[in-house]
Amino acid sequence: MPIGIDDMYKPYVFPLGEVKQPSGDLCFWDKSIFPIDVKRAFWISKVPEGGKRGVHAHYEDNQIIICLRGKVMVQLEDLNKETYSFLLNAPVKALFLPAMVWSDFTFEAGSVLLVLSSKEFTEGDYIRNKADFEKLQDGYRKEL
Repeated sequence: MPIGIDDMYKPYVFPLGEVKQPSGDLCFWDKSIFPIDVKRAFWISKVPEGGKRGVHAHYEDNQIIICLRGKVMVQLEDLNKETYSFLLNAPVKALFLPAMVWSDFTFEAGSVLLVLSSKEFTEGDYIRNKADFEKLQDGYRKEL
């Protein structure tokens, strides 16, 4: 799936491959449909009902988010202060989460979220304080 330059800065959901058979469903991806090269993978599980994860942004790391089981509500905010909401509830769709977008994930009990990252882990890539992100938003808007 080709993406435009605007897509590199805006979150969006895209389909993954799926084969349905009586013996079970097979979901898959291949590198050609991903907007990033994957350097790291991790998954989040055992979050209590209504529990929140994310609640940060990244300076450089772009991510692909896939809900393998359950439901996860995703609230995002970009540097333009534009907000986005996505419900991830099927392993056949993925969310592209670009860098410099504040994320907040609310979990249904029993949900499992897979995260594929374009960067290896570096604590310095995280913006963990919302006030710091809002300062970046204000500076970004002044440049426009």
